Amino acid sequence: MSKQNFERTLRRELEVLNDQIDHKIIKGLPYGKESRRHKFIVQRLSEIRKNANSRANWLGRSLGFATTFIL
Repeated sequence: MSKQNFERTLRRELEVLNDQIDHKIIKGLPYGKESRRHKFIVQRLSEIRKNANSRANWLGRSLGFATTFIL
C-alpha cells in the first residue's frame, strides 16, 4: 500500500471514528476506546506528514546547495 493510499485510508477511518464518537457523546455513552484510537490515528497522520515534509526539505536544500556551484 502506498503512503498516499495509507493516508487516505487513515483519513476515512478518522471520519468514521469521529461520527461514532459524536453519536456516543449525544447518547451519553462512554467513548474512551474510540478516543484512544482517534489519538493513535492522528499521531500516525502527523508522522506521515512530517516524514513527507522532511524529504521535501532535504531535496530543496540539496538543490539549493548544488545551484550555488553551478552559477
